[in-house]
Amino acid sequence: MLGRELAEFIESPVMILFATRDEAGRPMIGRGSGVRFDRQSGRLRFLASRCQWPRAVGEALAGRPIATTYVRAADYKACQIKGRILEAGPADAACRALGQAYVAEQLARMLALGVTRMQLSSTLSDRELVCLTIEPQEIFEQTPGPGAGRRLTPEAVA
Repeated sequence: MLGRELAEFIESPVMILFATRDEAGRPMIGRGSGVRFDRQSGRLRFLASRCQWPRAVGEALAGRPIATTYVRAADYKACQIKGRILEAGPADAACRALGQAYVAEQLARMLALGVTRMQLSSTLSDRELVCLTIEPQEIFEQTPGPGAGRRLTPEAVA
């Protein structure tokens, strides 16, 4: 479902957010700690910190819906991928390394933009990483402007 350009965008140094919901439909939000697109299966391997976002991660259960949003800080280009969680479990060594690299890169980029380490400490973490395997189902434009909220096809992402 994800085209090459979209896969490259979400794997680039973008800010990552996610939303789950509990059984009553109440939303839980958190910040992602890295993502990789498996080009063979078409699935996302999405990382989040259980200790940083315990409620959002706690509701990230197999079979439940999830929304992930990717935002480039320099120009606020953004997209959202909605899908279904297929698996959730502790991150393996390769995923932990990805999460550590992602958090280090995000810290450096955000510090360069004037955001302080103290401000970031409450949103970015590579501790207690959980890996969610997500089957993408819908893609939406989220860049502020007249196209925000528009459903995209993989070819429409540039």
